[in-house]
Amino acid sequence: MTVLTRYLAAAGQPNMFDPTPVFDEFANPDGTVRHGWAALLEGLDEFADSDLQQAQRKVARLLEDDGVTYTPGPATGSSILDQQTPVDGDRTLAGAVPWKLDPLPLVLDDQQWAGLEVGMVQRSELLNAVVADLYGSQQLLRERRLPAAAILDHGEFLRAAVGLKTVRTPLFMLAADLGRDTEGTWKVMSDRTQAPSGAGFAMQNRRVVSRVMPEVYQDAHLHRLTPFFHAMRMALVDAAPSHVEDPRVVVLSPGTHSETAFDQAFLASLLGFPLLEGSDLTVRDGRVWMRVLGKLEQVDVILRRVDSTWSDPLELRPGSRLGVAGLTEAVRQGTVSVVNSLGSGVLENPALMPFLPDLCQYLLGEPLRVPSVDTWWCGDPASLSHVLTNLDSLVIRPICRTSGRSVRGSALTRAQTDELRAQISAAPHKFVGQEVLRLSSAPTAAGDRLVRSSVVLRGFTVRHGQSYRAMVGGLARVVDETDDQRGALVTAPGTGVAKDVWVVGSEPVSTAPLPSVAPRLESVELVPISSAAYSAAMVPRVLSDLFWFGRYAERAEDLLRLVLATRHVAVETDMDVSSDHSLRVLLQALTHVGASYPGFTDPDVAMMPELRSMLLDRHRRGTAAQALASLANAAQGVRDQLSDDVWMVLADVDRALAALRSSPQDSGSQLADTSERVLSGLLALSGITSENMVRDPGWYLLDSGRGLERALQLVTLLRVTLNRVRAPGVDQLVTEAVLASSESIVTFRRRYGGRSGPQAVLELLVTDSYNPRSVAYQLQRIGTDLNNVPTTQQTSRPLRVLEGLIDGVRSAELRSLVQSTDGQRPELDAFLGGLKEQLHALSDAIRDLYLKQEPGPQPLGRSGAYSGAGR
Repeated sequence: MTVLTRYLAAAGQPNMFDPTPVFDEFANPDGTVRHGWAALLEGLDEFADSDLQQAQRKVARLLEDDGVTYTPGPATGSSILDQQTPVDGDRTLAGAVPWKLDPLPLVLDDQQWAGLEVGMVQRSELLNAVVADLYGSQQLLRERRLPAAAILDHGEFLRAAVGLKTVRTPLFMLAADLGRDTEGTWKVMSDRTQAPSGAGFAMQNRRVVSRVMPEVYQDAHLHRLTPFFHAMRMALVDAAPSHVEDPRVVVLSPGTHSETAFDQAFLASLLGFPLLEGSDLTVRDGRVWMRVLGKLEQVDVILRRVDSTWSDPLELRPGSRLGVAGLTEAVRQGTVSVVNSLGSGVLENPALMPFLPDLCQYLLGEPLRVPSVDTWWCGDPASLSHVLTNLDSLVIRPICRTSGRSVRGSALTRAQTDELRAQISAAPHKFVGQEVLRLSSAPTAAGDRLVRSSVVLRGFTVRHGQSYRAMVGGLARVVDETDDQRGALVTAPGTGVAKDVWVVGSEPVSTAPLPSVAPRLESVELVPISSAAYSAAMVPRVLSDLFWFGRYAERAEDLLRLVLATRHVAVETDMDVSSDHSLRVLLQALTHVGASYPGFTDPDVAMMPELRSMLLDRHRRGTAAQALASLANAAQGVRDQLSDDVWMVLADVDRALAALRSSPQDSGSQLADTSERVLSGLLALSGITSENMVRDPGWYLLDSGRGLERALQLVTLLRVTLNRVRAPGVDQLVTEAVLASSESIVTFRRRYGGRSGPQAVLELLVTDSYNPRSVAYQLQRIGTDLNNVPTTQQTSRPLRVLEGLIDGVRSAELRSLVQSTDGQRPELDAFLGGLKEQLHALSDAIRDLYLKQEPGPQPLGRSGAYSGAGR
């Protein structure tokens, strides 16, 4: 019996403890398979227990390879609504956590989907009309079709946005969280209009599941997701002010620490628009400009992933460093379109839900097709009485999500219930009560079996022509029985597993090309996208991340080579006086090169634990682990600029380090294997960036960063190992280790034969401009890179500093430099020390000319912590 047949058999058994069973997405009440699943059953029915476990492991591996993460937001406040977090669990965890995905999708047949799709489009049109009225004529408030207290006292109602008539379509995109009741009727549990997230996650889920079950995916008559993103891309271009012919579109992100940073970067890459942060933009003369090297370029459309109130520190939230000062005024003047419009977060207000049926009839002249969950706004006396009477059986939500979290009354203690009752009574208009929806269930992988799990579906629509286009599919989440139905589809580890959503038909699905909705779209493939992408690679923040990406990659690679060379001396040579002394020299070199003090400057430090620390301790300065962590962090900042292969390499590096972390402390072989595996990954990364990246300013700064770091590391290594005269046996071992770590030992032996000594080493590793590992070669490399950056002038400080370095290396008298006095080589030490100082000066000059960002707005007072971009 396979996992599916076993699940189906169990689904057909009556539950004596539950007289009102939930709607089963997979099985009919008589135990037969629902229509949408029937076409897939043959392929999925072959899943045995081991196949299911293998599928789960493969999903996790693919997500890890793609670097798919979610960053839980912090818990704030001290009220009951802040403390009780049945959905999110402990949200105080810092840092990104792995995205979790079930290999089995949520399957819906296209006939059922058709009704839901129409309802989603209708809801989008309705909410668009509502928000246009609230920031326009406000007729709904004057006629009391909406309660003023629920709108005007909502944290996302922006008075500065009232009267912005230049916004043609305030609601560009809608995400709605839906669940089915026991009868199978879809109900909306919450609307996401602030900065809807999840569309990128939905496409990523589809890519992973299609690779895990390729035969099933190919055989299914499955509606694709690509048309939705095609429509979004066209709609963004069409959203530009009417006088703009070739619009420049950007995606505005809060940054890499945003809860949905991956979703934002993935979406920007998918659409082909640059991903920017507030510091990358400025407002001049009522227009929004993108900062690029030496100039400003106008921005026409901003896809906003920063909450409205944080988008403009000048008019909306003083102290915000995420937005653009003056953005509201630019919108007011009609020089830029911001989507979703500023203030659209007011539509997330659950107090609107009881009024939507009447509003739909009034504004659209038709009944509401997809109902909301039963909701009672406590500002109405009758509804307040109902909520307070039935507190134990309802979900209590503040009308504004920034005011606290939803709680389920049945999860509270008596004291907490009394406190909540007092809060509601003190400001009833700020709360709603909602029914507890008994969500439908779907088969979900759990080890070697399938279990019934409740599911929530997030559906998406995007503006398309005069109406909206729905994503035929979406993002589903597995929830547990204690879920409070907030609709947050991405949660802390262990409380949420995503599902791909398949909409299948009985016949093959043909995807017709989308028609253009505006004449100017005909040229969008050629000019606007490519120029915007090139300009994004010249934004100082992006250049800085790429420059340091190159430096950290080279730093980690050089440290690993030195670790391997040092271990080779310790393991592969007889431990006599010479080898022991040589080992101490190399251990000290490792400390100085990484600046991981005290390290091996302390004679009592044991070698193996210290080498493990160099690989594993990311909190210690100068370790390879810290360089790798900084490399990953820099990569996150420019995810839209990098190949997917980069994340595969970084994931494999993390797995190698995890294996070493779990190995015995004295496992020298494991340490060597891990070092070699990580080094192989870094070499692959070098190949990826060298072969796959476009030669734009970003690449040239990345490559110059690698060259600068290689020169710095090499100069430091030579200064520590050649600054004094040692016994011949010691010098030989140290020299060979230095050459091996510099990938030059084969060349050295071939060129110099039996001759050795510091002069030959310096000639090969410092002055030989034909050796790609030498200092001279790196200086030429940096010069070539900087000269290819369009804004570089021949009189610029980086080139002047570089010229001085090249002259100093070219004119070096190696014979005199290696002369010793009392066992020391003072001239060589001074020469290499001077090179190091000049290299640091070159780094500073590059920073000041290419990487320096304009100072952000400074807050005059304290402002609260950012709660994350729209969820």
